[in-house]
Amino acid sequence: MTPVGIVAGRGFLCKFDSRPGRWGKIKFTMTKLKNLLHCYAMGMGIKGISSAFHLSRNTVRKYVRLFQESGIPMAKLMELSESRLQEMFAGGKEREVKPSQRRLELDALLPEYTNRLKRKGVTVESLYKEYKSLHPDGYQHAQFRDLFRRHRLQVTAVGHVEHYAGDQMYIDYAGDRLEIMDEQSGEARKVEVFVAILPCSHYTYCEAVWSQRKEDLIKACENALIFYGGAPMAIVPDNLRSAVSRSDRNEPIINDDFEAFAEHYGCAVYPARVRHPKDKALVENAVKLMYKSVYSDIEGLVFNNLEDLNEAILKSLEVFNNRKLTGRRQSRLQLFNEVEKDYLRALPANRFVMKERKSVTVMRNSYVTLMLHHYSVPVEYIGKRVEIVYDADTVEIYHDYRLVTVHQRDDTPYTHSTKEAHNLPGSRHDYEKNLEEVYERAAQIDNIVLLYLKEVAATRKYPPAAFKSCRGILSLEKKFGQDRLVAACACATQKRVYGYQEVLNILNHGEDAAFLPGSDNEEPPSLPRHKNIRGSDYFKKSSNKKSDNNADK
Repeated sequence: MTPVGIVAGRGFLCKFDSRPGRWGKIKFTMTKLKNLLHCYAMGMGIKGISSAFHLSRNTVRKYVRLFQESGIPMAKLMELSESRLQEMFAGGKEREVKPSQRRLELDALLPEYTNRLKRKGVTVESLYKEYKSLHPDGYQHAQFRDLFRRHRLQVTAVGHVEHYAGDQMYIDYAGDRLEIMDEQSGEARKVEVFVAILPCSHYTYCEAVWSQRKEDLIKACENALIFYGGAPMAIVPDNLRSAVSRSDRNEPIINDDFEAFAEHYGCAVYPARVRHPKDKALVENAVKLMYKSVYSDIEGLVFNNLEDLNEAILKSLEVFNNRKLTGRRQSRLQLFNEVEKDYLRALPANRFVMKERKSVTVMRNSYVTLMLHHYSVPVEYIGKRVEIVYDADTVEIYHDYRLVTVHQRDDTPYTHSTKEAHNLPGSRHDYEKNLEEVYERAAQIDNIVLLYLKEVAATRKYPPAAFKSCRGILSLEKKFGQDRLVAACACATQKRVYGYQEVLNILNHGEDAAFLPGSDNEEPPSLPRHKNIRGSDYFKKSSNKKSDNNADK
């Protein structure tokens, strides 16, 4: 069948051949002549007719002139036979309109450009820049886009798929991952980006998750349903391993947990066919739009946790869904509210809970390991067999069916989640506890010492290092005496030097003499008020309480 284009006039349609390379090689028929004259009679100008029918303007003028000279009304002309029309217009043959050299050059490139456009990262804009670099005298941007569009329409046949409101939700992961920067280590961790779309309204949801494991997939799908405010008839995954255990063209095997999740929300799982990219074209296009919109909005920003990243994604997503669709008057959100929202089924009152189990032995350091992350357990369970029951949010640890402890789920590999109540040997909180005891002793000596030790700890930042420095400063009391220690801390405070070696140097060089009681110099600087300084009275009271409690025992 000959490809035919349509030109709209004032209440009429004119047909013309639009195949590339077929300029002026169309057999002139009486039907074409009737269409030409009909266009003229309806008000189309010579220039428009010439362009639509690919005829020279002189040829068009000749047919129009012969029509005017005939004096036959248009309605009667349309009823004439082909032989009669040929007698009337026998002399009017069309002149071939030969394509220009630059058109021939572009036509030769368009097939390759069409194939390359399918590749990731290739756009019409990038192809145009390449074309202009090779052909500086070639077509301008608007002409290039128009001719490229015509070519793609001619060579690419696209079937129409009807999407019904509330019928399906497509899900997939973006190929390009995002990053979360760890504040302590400074290392970047890759995260996956989940994308869901309702094909009828094109309403889109996007969320960053730690992985493509089934628990993260289920949580993201559930968040998408909550975002939409209802559930569709079916969820369409792209044969993700976390959703589809085994692919099959007739009846794929669905992952048990994902199927349980879908049943909880009353949805069927309807995977896209393997090696049929058109089945998932809509969600893949949604991913491409995410790259241009959401990814572009957050480019260059640094996120230290998943929550902040998803907050930024949702802000950008709101703008994206409120933007008008190409060729439509409504945005995705408007279309969703108008045609699809009411067709989604109501969500159940309770969220789906997926828990998995793993039996492990508590290690000698009083930790258990799950997904390369370590969770603390009270020391009395070292060497014992425990059961880990976990989902996407929490990790519960049981021993003989008794709950031992609960941790927040953390999938950061080779790091530790520790609870102070477990009193693990050598843990960081021991140093923090010991540091408080050092502060208590310093307050009993003098608030000048207490304030100085707190400044030392602030400069050291790391609790083990802070504890050792402060402990070392207090130990100088045995060698130099309490008065000299207080004077040395006052001197160090005035000099704004903080640390064990600094105080020791002051004592060894006798710089504290000016701050000793009874010296001829000015009084030592008074202790500034500070909300974190409890004072010696506080610790005396605390010590008295401890003594009373011990006496009661």
